[in-house]
Amino acid sequence: MLPYPLLLFLVIGASAFQVKEQLPEEFLLGGMETSFGQFPAAAYIVSPERELCGATVLDANHVLTLAQCVLNATHNTINPRLVRVHAGVLDLDSVSPHRQTRLGDVIFVHPNFKAHSLENDVAVIRIQQPFIFPSNEVEPASRRTRIVANGASCSLVGWGSIATGPVQVVNHVQRVISLTVKDRDMCSSLRRDMPVFENMICAGYTTNVPNGPAPCQGSLGSGLYCHGDLTGLLSFGINCGAANNPPTFTQVRFYNPWIEQQLVRNDRPPAGFSPLDVV
Repeated sequence: MLPYPLLLFLVIGASAFQVKEQLPEEFLLGGMETSFGQFPAAAYIVSPERELCGATVLDANHVLTLAQCVLNATHNTINPRLVRVHAGVLDLDSVSPHRQTRLGDVIFVHPNFKAHSLENDVAVIRIQQPFIFPSNEVEPASRRTRIVANGASCSLVGWGSIATGPVQVVNHVQRVISLTVKDRDMCSSLRRDMPVFENMICAGYTTNVPNGPAPCQGSLGSGLYCHGDLTGLLSFGINCGAANNPPTFTQVRFYNPWIEQQLVRNDRPPAGFSPLDVV
């Protein structure tokens, strides 16, 4: 029997390529439902390699996600045209006039991504057709440029479920949970095999919280917002409320110059590019 109080299975329709979107069992534990316009940059991607990964709208033509989310099992980039980007979504279960779905066109993976330590875990996806702006439901994120102090309260946004007492309550609606920024050295001491480097940020509980708030399967790549700015992308430490495995994020401010460069690139990386091939 699973140690977590919640189990969620969700299957949403097939794409033009007949790739079924089977979403993970658990997403976020605890928290509160969001409303349209509250986090208009929050998006997610689905591909044959990944059931679901969080993403964030950068501008009309690009979203930000993790390198993990766009690489296959051999760490080669997946076919961008098999990646679907969904924005303006609150309920994964329903088709809404607010939803904007686009296919990927080009994938730019950080060339210094390290699979063993998850350093530089970041990628930009250019989409085939631009998002429609202005829109209260889909807008670019404001990215953090300054340090966030330890103890700051931040918001992790994604899709999830919640349980009340012994009754399992399934919820497919976007949720937000509050996480407190922790000291990097303290987080590293709890999990020595996966240290928290300077270009990462650690936030959330380090003790056992089986009912949340905590990220769970399906939260990979979800955005952490501090003081209203996109601050991190959930990279590892998806602990489902377990102790000594704090959620750890790619810290966006370290990658702002690289992100800006990708937005204006004219080249197309070769098919199957692997950042692990870059010396």
